[in-house]
Amino acid sequence: MIKVGNMRKLKKIALLGGTGNLGKGLAMRLAIAGYDVIVGSRKLEKAKEKAKNYSNEAGVQISAATNSDAAIESDIAIFTIPWEFAFETARTLKSQLKNKIVVSPLVPMRKTNSFFTYLTLPEGSAAQKMARILPESIIISAFHSIPAVKFADLSAEFDWDIPVCGDDEMAKREVINLINSINGLRGLDAGPLSMSSAIEQLTPLILNISLRNNQRNLGVKFL
Repeated sequence: MIKVGNMRKLKKIALLGGTGNLGKGLAMRLAIAGYDVIVGSRKLEKAKEKAKNYSNEAGVQISAATNSDAAIESDIAIFTIPWEFAFETARTLKSQLKNKIVVSPLVPMRKTNSFFTYLTLPEGSAAQKMARILPESIIISAFHSIPAVKFADLSAEFDWDIPVCGDDEMAKREVINLINSINGLRGLDAGPLSMSSAIEQLTPLILNISLRNNQRNLGVKFL
């Protein structure tokens, strides 16, 4: 397994499937913070188009690659693919993600009638399923509770806490440092990977509160 403490400073961040709002927000804000960001997609042309748009909007350089090449080049890979497709993508990238820190913001849920329901997986959580699929990677769960549309707007101001779970303390610290590099975010250690279901369930909770109380762009803050 990867030994984070023995690595060079982790600076290359791959956003696998980074063409949606969460990927856009992470790409621009991490690039502004000084990270070398790679937007990944199944289709290289789509990745190039999005990376160019993000670069122009943020005034920083953001590169593009296929998901496979982005995974190979990265120190830390973040899945920003919808959860329904992320696990199969992870299976295809198993060798490329070996010895890498892999961040899972995945939330298995569905909308039933007028509310969202969390779907408990046999492994316990999406992050734990990712760990089973990628046994030679270090899985960290984070970024579940971010309102993606607001996050993708560089003019937006926010003050949100991001709970982070993982079994490798040094890798977890790397991800918390990455979170803390983004203005308006604070990463908090939420325990081992087995606690991931608790933070994954924040997303449907927030969405239900938003819908039922006519509130938008709600995040989490621990006081």
